[in-house]
Amino acid sequence: MKQLARKPLLLSFLLSLPLWIVFNNYVVALICALLVGFFVSMCCSLWVLHNKDKQK
Repeated sequence: MKQLARKPLLLSFLLSLPLWIVFNNYVVALICALLVGFFVSMCCSLWVLHNKDKQK
């Protein structure tokens, strides 16, 4: 999961397929998947930076 969180475009593509079924519109699913993918990637990066500061 950590490797997938570091690659937001791959995560977005994987999320877009189930969201396509949910929304029944690929454009909306792709937009939502991009937002969620980059948000997860940003949260993962912030978590890593936060843990790195605690170790010092």
